[in-house]
Amino acid sequence: MGFGVMQAPLIELTVTSAPAFGITTSGRSAAAMPIRGSRNHRQSTAPSQPPHRACAIVAGTARSGKTALVDALIRRAAGPIDAGDAWVVFRHGERADAWAYVPGRREPRPFPERSTVKGPVRPARRIEVAHPSPLLKRVSLIDTPGSGGLDPVTAEISLDAAAEGLGLLFVVDAAAPLGRADLDLLAAAADRLERIAFVLTRIDQHDEWPEMLAANRALLAARGPRLATAPWFPVSLDPASTFGVAELRHQLEAWADEQAATGPRAGGVAAATVSATGDAWQELLDREIRARRLAAVERVSIDLATIHVRCVQELGSGKGCPELPRVLDRQLHALSVRSSRQLRVDTREVIDSVFGALLDTPPDEVVLARIATAARRTVDNGRDDGRDRDRALLVTTTSGVASLAGAGALDSLSATGTGPEDGQVLSPLGVGLNAGSYAMWQPRTGPGGPPKLPDKKDCRRWLQHALREIEVELGHELSERYAELRQALSIIAGDAVDHGVLLA
Repeated sequence: MGFGVMQAPLIELTVTSAPAFGITTSGRSAAAMPIRGSRNHRQSTAPSQPPHRACAIVAGTARSGKTALVDALIRRAAGPIDAGDAWVVFRHGERADAWAYVPGRREPRPFPERSTVKGPVRPARRIEVAHPSPLLKRVSLIDTPGSGGLDPVTAEISLDAAAEGLGLLFVVDAAAPLGRADLDLLAAAADRLERIAFVLTRIDQHDEWPEMLAANRALLAARGPRLATAPWFPVSLDPASTFGVAELRHQLEAWADEQAATGPRAGGVAAATVSATGDAWQELLDREIRARRLAAVERVSIDLATIHVRCVQELGSGKGCPELPRVLDRQLHALSVRSSRQLRVDTREVIDSVFGALLDTPPDEVVLARIATAARRTVDNGRDDGRDRDRALLVTTTSGVASLAGAGALDSLSATGTGPEDGQVLSPLGVGLNAGSYAMWQPRTGPGGPPKLPDKKDCRRWLQHALREIEVELGHELSERYAELRQALSIIAGDAVDHGVLLA
């Protein structure tokens, strides 16, 4: 499936990029909930920096106070962060600091930055805020973009990050019940996430909050048992009378302990033996890789066709061309997350299928982790052409796609930040717009005249050609990754057959 190649408009621009910058309930009446004392006396014994996966996503309804909640959890008294559409990641640091991760740059930039650049600039995907909070030594907190309310793109990225991390904190204003869109999102979250907790804010401003809590619990109960039994934490964030925040800190620390306790253990593992002979495993591996590669490439084509429709609709709206870069970049962000998630799923299932058929005993989590680690190492060592494993794809002003190599370049496209603890066999995908693509479709102001808007026909041609180029480049990137996976697993499985035991 393709879009057809059309000539993009020739637009010459020179652009310098810069960043824009608990009380738990158990089904009883809300009015009968016990009030517990503060746990501020608890002392953390965890290391100073949590693992990458020890992060919790903080999302919520519109204007629910989720950013104020994060500030209260980490005892941060600084002013609000003007992050725009960027994700804000709070990590532990000995002193307060902030950095912006801007697609197209291999290194983060100080935030906020005093830039002399005038006009539209390429906004950051992620802002990382360092703060000397004991909680952040155990758990990193990720605040979703905006004041609340999750559109489909933000919801998809949020659920993916929560599934890879500790879980989801969903913040609800005590003034109104959950809406249909929120309930649909939470039903999807219940299917994917192990841990969900709810925070009811502004209870100091609404005396009827117990009734609102009961009403929300009833709405969630209709969406399944996972949501019905999820804990609730009513909180007051008034600096003069903060209530319920210490209990929520304890819940987050408990999530980190649970994740650490359930991780695979490498010690004391019995040998994984192989009695099978022949090439049946090789045929199975080839079939699995071929089928999954074709399915992944086809999904990308379908997703890009959907993105094309969404962007054309945006061009027909009141904001028109100036809003296109923002909409397209967010859609490509979600596409990157979706495709990277499929790579992880396919990798896990191919390993499970091939080695489940090859080993004498079906592999458990420890053995699967050993194979994945060995596969990652084999993929890294198998690059004899000097190419960097990590590459970011950036749409340019000419509607082409440029490749920027390096882990830093790929990390700048992430909402949450990548880390060595991720344990991914294959490098994730990252696609976004460069700085020039943000500036080129903005109104031009001439001397003494009104702003001149870009031509929508030129905008549509640029969009169509850019999506076609993305389709080609992503197809190539996916094919290369599946080929790397096949080669790595073929080496590991071949050694296991030759020696009669898994050497990974």
